[in-house]
Amino acid sequence: EEPAVAVDEVQDSAETVIATVVAIVAGLIVIVIALGFRRKREAERVVAREKAAAAKRKAPPPGAVARADLSAVEKLARTAGADPDAFLAGLATTEVLGRLASPLSPAAAAAVRKALAGKAELPPEGDGAAAVAAALVHTHLRRGELPARLWPKRDADEAEAAVEAVAEAAVKLTRHGFEAACKGGSPEAARCLLQLLACLRLQRPAWDHEPSRRASEEALADAGLPLPRLAASASAASWMGGAGGAVSAGSVAMLKVRLSRAHAKEAAAAAKRGATSFAGKWSTANGRAPVRVCESYTCLVSRRGGPAGAEAMVGFLEADVLDPAAPTAEAELKIVAPLEAGEYELRVQALSLAVLGVEASASASLVVTPAPIDDADDLDDY
Repeated sequence: EEPAVAVDEVQDSAETVIATVVAIVAGLIVIVIALGFRRKREAERVVAREKAAAAKRKAPPPGAVARADLSAVEKLARTAGADPDAFLAGLATTEVLGRLASPLSPAAAAAVRKALAGKAELPPEGDGAAAVAAALVHTHLRRGELPARLWPKRDADEAEAAVEAVAEAAVKLTRHGFEAACKGGSPEAARCLLQLLACLRLQRPAWDHEPSRRASEEALADAGLPLPRLAASASAASWMGGAGGAVSAGSVAMLKVRLSRAHAKEAAAAAKRGATSFAGKWSTANGRAPVRVCESYTCLVSRRGGPAGAEAMVGFLEADVLDPAAPTAEAELKIVAPLEAGEYELRVQALSLAVLGVEASASASLVVTPAPIDDADDLDDY
């Protein structure tokens, strides 16, 4: 029976070897499969990271304004430019303001809506991002009227950053709306949007808000600067010169605006004490090195008269004061004369974007004669 026992032992050893080999092979297969899945997951993560990086590269910066938003603001300037509340409500619906307002937490949004109750007209909460953006714009405008501790403590830093970002974008969009209104739009819309732009820059709720005007005057006094006192005058003539200042239909005319500064001596005295500017602007006029602008005024130019008799915007110009002691500030604007002959009135409104309530107005006559007929060209027709 000993040989039988040996055979059994051999068989058991063979089965053990086979089982061991099978186990090893199975283990290797499992390892290979696991490594395959791991490599697949790593490859998927790499692809996801690359896609995210590509999307980030293609995505506009947080405050970038899309062409669609600019087009919407241009339309808004035409339809609601003369109503600051309606314009701000429309501004809040732009994609860029909604995106910049999105980080605000629900608790912070509720806190600011509560603080603004009775002070500003806000869209209903159901309007989502637009409602939050509108609240942040009004927070910026009315910051002096709101509590110092406006936000929940945990949301304060994020909320302040959102207000700053939304306000910066609102200034850009309002400026774009103002420039759109100056291209043949209504003088009322252009004036309203320019005043709104000043309020956004100065964090004041309204141009005709008396406390805001007093605050502007107090800020000047604290800086040792006098309140500007302006008088405006204007004249128009052919750019190429001509008898009596008449302009041929369709030709180029030159409008000259002069702002007289009754406060020039006070400004010069302030400059000697070191107070020289409130404009926050630099000029490179006439190819010179940058010079700090002491005062700057935006002059709206509209035209009225002719067969239609309606008033429409022609454009705008900037009158800068580089010398505090200068008695006047002058600026020029080239315009194209109407195609219809007749007498027109050019109206100029000068406003400060740095001090609420500072403004002056003037007008100039523009006589347009029929365009001359070129006899030589007429003879060529025969």
